[in-house]
Amino acid sequence: MKCQHCRKKAILKSPRLCEDHFVEYFERKIGKFIEKYHLKNKKLLIAISGGKDSVTVSYVLSKLKEKYNLSLEYFFIRLGIPRFTENSEAVAKLVTEKIGYQLTVYDLKEEEGFIIPDFKYKPCSYCGMVRRYILNKYAYENNFDYIVMGHNLDDEVFFIFNNLFGKNIPQIQRTGPLTKTIPEKKLVGRVKPLYYLTEEEIILYAKLQKLPHIGCACPNSINSTQRKFKTTTEFTRDQKLNLVYSIIEIKKYLPEETVEIKFCEKCGFPTTSNICKFCRTKEKIISEKMLKK
Repeated sequence: MKCQHCRKKAILKSPRLCEDHFVEYFERKIGKFIEKYHLKNKKLLIAISGGKDSVTVSYVLSKLKEKYNLSLEYFFIRLGIPRFTENSEAVAKLVTEKIGYQLTVYDLKEEEGFIIPDFKYKPCSYCGMVRRYILNKYAYENNFDYIVMGHNLDDEVFFIFNNLFGKNIPQIQRTGPLTKTIPEKKLVGRVKPLYYLTEEEIILYAKLQKLPHIGCACPNSINSTQRKFKTTTEFTRDQKLNLVYSIIEIKKYLPEETVEIKFCEKCGFPTTSNICKFCRTKEKIISEKMLKK
């Protein structure tokens, strides 16, 4: 199988590209994403976890920083998951050292008084909520334009199907390559530069660029629905792209989600109730820990 641009051996079937043309293609796709979604000259907070996706997007954005005048900061949350957190942080530091940046580390135990293993029931659900809250709070307080996430095309396909199966239309309305920043509501938008790139492409790019990354999933997610979906369901790259393009088009005809945003009585950040889920959860978990003592 030959590269569609030259006669060298192709390393990927779709698109059919050799090693050199694949790297060019991959970085060009992210460059086009920056242009399409007007990220040039923006201040971006990059959530780096040590996984292949966040490591890859961290590396590529550092390469494109000068071309698009990006202001970047790399942010790691120390979640306190035994061994996994330590290994993830070590990788995040290796990557940021490689690209010449300091890593900002947010220690959950020191800052908030709890860690993810304190949650015995559905830790993944709480972990996601905690990370979203901390990233938004830090980004808002430090005047970032967007938070960069490592979600890829396969992640979005799972998200869409999972919510279609559950008839969760409000969540479908929230899918997409970016969300808006709304300063008056203390909400910082999220962008997903890997949105149109498959997991296979990301793994290949990371391998070619010799990027260190955590080779195993978080122990809390071993039996997750997303992992099962990815290992039992197969779609072509074009089918995945057509699905997300279709959803983006369908969203244009859906009424905008109307949710009354309040500000938490404890922390002052956005919520739909008087006290946000983060503050309620933090108070509950710390109370439980005190009772055990």
